[in-house]
Amino acid sequence: MSDIKNILVNINHGYVHHFLTMLNSLATSNAESNFKVFVLHSDLDESDKEYIFSKISPTITLSFVEVDSLLFKGAPTVKRYPYEIYYRIFAPLMLPEDVERVLYLDCDLVVHGNLNELYNMDFEGNLFIACTQIRKFLQNFNRFRLGVTKDYFYMNTGVMVMNIKSLRPLIDQEKIFAFIKSNGWRMCLYDQDVLYHFFGNKICLVDPLLYNLSDRYIKFYNMRNPKNKVDIEWVEKNNIIIHYIGRNKPWKDNYKGILKSIYKRYEIK
Repeated sequence: MSDIKNILVNINHGYVHHFLTMLNSLATSNAESNFKVFVLHSDLDESDKEYIFSKISPTITLSFVEVDSLLFKGAPTVKRYPYEIYYRIFAPLMLPEDVERVLYLDCDLVVHGNLNELYNMDFEGNLFIACTQIRKFLQNFNRFRLGVTKDYFYMNTGVMVMNIKSLRPLIDQEKIFAFIKSNGWRMCLYDQDVLYHFFGNKICLVDPLLYNLSDRYIKFYNMRNPKNKVDIEWVEKNNIIIHYIGRNKPWKDNYKGILKSIYKRYEIK
């Protein structure tokens, strides 16, 4: 039986090229695997889909999931963010019933190594396998900000293995919308804040150096570890996923960092 991994992404028309770069890196770095990629979207047209199909590896099967706006009936209006912020939260309700596990990947990243270990990791009773890139002070601040206890950890939702089977019955739209309405003024990143508040004590943490590496994290890590710095040679040898977090994107002229060459290796134009 072939090795098939479920991948979940959330894109819009403006991110098609970056999505294709991510898929190219995924297929290139995991040539022995086949992927079922679920694409959550609301604005892709037929020409977008035809273009995407023309560029993907034969090891990738796409399933476009057009998001039903009725799913967000009663959702708070958030000026700073589009409704796409809700897609990751409600993904367990939108995926087919036979999907039990999925690896969510942002489109501003590249898969630089083999995903077998991460994808097949035991949840050990948890709902997510993910990384955190913040340290003790901000962890404590977020616990205070969102009213949770010390066993909660704030994860980066750009890379996460999701326990869909266990999450599906736990997603309560009314409770989530009520939480956003009453706490919107104190929230920073809506999807991350929501998942943190409801499920932050059900996260199996993994190493961001391996699975969610950014130039920002390299900078902070090297400041704290001057005798064991991460350089491009270390990244080439050890890293699995590079995530170009924030505004520092490798396709922009003002990019700063050491990870641009790896993005360019997989880039689809």
